[in-house]
Formats: sequence, structure tokens, C-alpha cells
Amino acid sequence: MANNNPKQFTKEEKPATAKAGRDAANETDSSLSVQPRNSKTAKKSKIRRKTNIRPIILLITFCLFFSFSRVEAQITGSVKIETTYSDNVFHLSEYDIDRFNDGHPNLEFIDTIDDLTLNTRLELAYPLSYRWWIFTPTVTGNFSQNISNEDKYRTDWTIKGKITRYYWNCSIQYTSNPYIYFRQFVDTDGTGELEKYSYSRDTYRTDIAIKPLPKTIVKANLRYELYRYNEYFTEGDGTAITGEAGVSYKFPFFTVEGAYGYRDFSCDKRIENKDCSYQSNIYQGALTLPKMPLSEKGKTLWQPSLALNYEQRFYQGSGSWYGGRADYTYNLSAGMKMFFSPQWNLSLDYSHYFRNVETDNETVQRLKEYNENRLSAALRYTF
Repeated sequence: MANNNPKQFTKEEKPATAKAGRDAANETDSSLSVQPRNSKTAKKSKIRRKTNIRPIILLITFCLFFSFSRVEAQITGSVKIETTYSDNVFHLSEYDIDRFNDGHPNLEFIDTIDDLTLNTRLELAYPLSYRWWIFTPTVTGNFSQNISNEDKYRTDWTIKGKITRYYWNCSIQYTSNPYIYFRQFVDTDGTGELEKYSYSRDTYRTDIAIKPLPKTIVKANLRYELYRYNEYFTEGDGTAITGEAGVSYKFPFFTVEGAYGYRDFSCDKRIENKDCSYQSNIYQGALTLPKMPLSEKGKTLWQPSLALNYEQRFYQGSGSWYGGRADYTYNLSAGMKMFFSPQWNLSLDYSHYFRNVETDNETVQRLKEYNENRLSAALRYTF
């Protein structure tokens, strides 16, 4: 990484749009200076904070669905309440963290670098059996809200249909993410002001799993994703096609999984220095131990696991921002599940993310490399 003085505020050109991808990693240069709308010099007013009632709504929803589960005996489903702590919720580089600590105006939208996210996930299914076939339609709602940075919230929905027969199953599903907010950047070719960098995503997916041997499962999936950014950053619009295939094998004392995926993101606007198209190789591995008694009585079980994901992302565009650029993202996670009963379980997880950038542009490198640590706890009830 280039060694630049983090306290030196420099003007840089607006990068082309950000790539669409994991956690919506943004490709716009965050170091641009804010341009005033008119010739008058004015101090930017503070953003008014409204009373946040989303966590209360999430809790009420949880209580309603918990009561509903006792009434509709034919419906199966689950409710999960999760809290996640992140020490770098905006994926800031070390350079940007130093600028935030120095009060840089382009980062004034940030309340805190770290944050706590509350999440509620509701799933309802209605299994239908016919002879040796089982058809299961499912509806899932996922609602999340950050505590400090209140603009970070999501309301996502998934509709899924699954067919199961003996040693194989397949499914199709549609997921709607109507609002995903990443952070703010300067709209240099428009308003000249800090604007929200947000987008919507529609995902169409199909999965298949086959059990050819008693201890072996072969899996594959295909996804088509449509990205649409807000009016300030439409150059990021595009589509992504991802295919993954993997296998898991159950040994006497652990289960090991491995998978490979290929992803092709095509930017709608292939303009010089604004073509954020890329191709990725995605490698995944996991190791899971069997459930074990937590105490001598054996009523509570626990199950540890480890996972490693690695993505190589090669940009296909030209220009100073994307030309010859490659991103390498690592995600190492460790978790433990505790099973109190067939209905109740608790998950504790830790994840570390790191992105390394290879490019001839030192500005891109110092802005796009980042580290993040996450801690999460999730309580799930199945009915």
C-alpha cells in the first residue's frame, strides 16, 4: 500500500462507479472535495436525526409471529433474532479512517465507524406431500437496522419453492432487496455534493442437491442478479451471473465442504474509466464437527465450525480506476451453535474480512483496501 500522509486533503477525480458485489463494495473516489451548489460559502448543516422506531417494530413483529405459530399448526417456520457488531461498518481503508478522525468533510455523514446491527428474520413454510414427493413453498422476510448510523437499514423478501424426493432436492427462489445503502460519495458529474450511494437488487436463483452416496452430497446453484443504483450513480447499473458447484463429505468425526464459483458482472454503461465490469473466481471451504453434549446430562448440544472464503476479482474495464485492477477478498469465520431443544438454538460467530487491491493507481489502492471484524449472536426458534 502506498504511504500517503493521511492528514493531507487532496482532490481526486471521481472514479467510475463501484462494482456491484459483496456488501456492495463501492468504486467511487471518496476523497473528492465537496463542491458548493453556488458561489456562497456556507457551512453544511447537520443532518437532523429522527426518532428511530424500527427496533421496536422488529420486536413487535417477533412477538406477533411467535403467537401466530401456536395457532397455525399446519404451518412450519422459524423466527431468528440476531445482533451483529462490526468495527468497520462502512469498509473504510486505513487512509479514510485517519481522515475521519481528522474531521474530513467528505466523511461527515458517518456517526461512528463501528456499529451494532439488529436483525429479525421470519420464515413461513407450508409443506405439501404427495406420495413420495414433498413440495414446500416458503416466504421469508428479513429486517435489519443499525443503531448509530440510522440510514443503514434493510427490508428484504424471498419467495421460494422446493421439491424433495428421496436423495435429491431442487428449488427456485426470488429475492428482493429494494434498498441497500453503502455510504456517501461526492457526485462529481452531477450535484457536486455528498449523496447517498444506494441501490436495489433482484435475485433469481435455482439450486439442486443430490446425495449419490450415504455420506456425500453434491450441490450446485445458478444466480442471476439485477442491480439498479439511485439517480446519482446510475453508471453502476448492471447484471451478474454466478454459478457455483460443491461437494460435502461426512467423516466419522467431522464434515468437510468445498465449492467453486464463477461470477460475471456486466456493467450497463461501458464508458471509458467507468466500466466496472469484472469476472471472479470464488473458493469456499468449511469444516463442521458433529453435535456434542455440552454437559454430562447431555440435554444441551453444541457444534463448532470453521469456514474460509476467497474471491479473486479481475476488472475488465480500462482507464485509471479499473484498468489492470484486481481485488482479492478473504473471509475467515469461526462459529458455534448451541441446541437447547429441537425448537431453540443459539449461534455465536466471528468473521474477519480483508481486501487486498493490486493496481498501478496508488489512489485506488489506499482507498479500497480494508479490514473488518464482526461478532454476532443469533437466537432461533423453529415451530
